[in-house]
Amino acid sequence: MSIVKRNGINFRELVLVDKIKECDDIISFYFKDKDNKALTKHKPGQFLPFQIQTEDPKYKGVMRTYSLSMVPNENMYRISVKKIENGLISSYLHDNLEIGDIIEAMEPAGVFTIKESSKNRPLVLISAGIGITPLLSMLYEESKKRDNIYFVQAVQNSLIHPFKNDVLMICKYKNLSNTVFYSNPLKDDKEGIDYDFTGRINKEWIRNNLPLDGDFYFCGPPAFMKALKSNLIDLGVKEESIYYELFS
Repeated sequence: MSIVKRNGINFRELVLVDKIKECDDIISFYFKDKDNKALTKHKPGQFLPFQIQTEDPKYKGVMRTYSLSMVPNENMYRISVKKIENGLISSYLHDNLEIGDIIEAMEPAGVFTIKESSKNRPLVLISAGIGITPLLSMLYEESKKRDNIYFVQAVQNSLIHPFKNDVLMICKYKNLSNTVFYSNPLKDDKEGIDYDFTGRINKEWIRNNLPLDGDFYFCGPPAFMKALKSNLIDLGVKEESIYYELFS
C-alpha cells in the first residue's frame, strides 16, 4: 500500500524514477506513486511536503517542502533542488537519494498560485535563482491558455542558469516575452546571445518593459523580493497585484 500513517498524518510513498542535473548546483528529482496509482494534481506554484525514508536519526522525521516545478499532472511529480552548503536534506537528496529510493510525501500544498483575478490581466512572472521553480510550473500551465505572459529570469551566469532551454522553448513556441539578466556573467557569456542584460532588474527597466497594469508573481532571495516589491510600489503597481513566496 502506498499510503502510510505517521503521527495521525497520511503520507504517500513515492519512488524516485529519475534524477537530472539542471545546472551546476541544481538537480531535478522525478517521483511516481510507489504502486503506480494516480497522484493528486497540484496547482501551479504549490509545493510538496515530504520526509526521507530512513532509519538514520539525523534525518528521521525531518520535513522539507520544495516547489513542484513541472506541468500539473496525475502521473509524476518533479522537484528541483539547489544544494545548500551544510543543508541537511538538500545534501542528502543530491548525494544519497538514488533511483528506486522512497520518500514519504503529503499532498501538494501552498497558496502561491495564480489568482482568479489574474485571469484577464497581463501576467508577469519574475524569478531569481532557484526561485524559478514555482514560476516555471505557472508558465507551463498558463502558456496553454494565454499569450499575455512576461517571463523574467535573473541568475548570476550560464553556469547556474536553471531551465534555460525549457523557458526558451515555451516562450518561443508560444511567442511570449522572455528576458534573462546575468548579474555576474562569465567571460564566455555573450550579452544579446546567451542572455539579454547584464546587471540586476531595476526600476527603469521595469517601467520601460513590463505592463504596470498586470499582476506580478515573483520568487527568489529575500533581498531580491524586497527590492522588487519596493520598485513595483514606487511605479504605481497596486499591492493587490503583487504576489510572492519566501523560501524558508
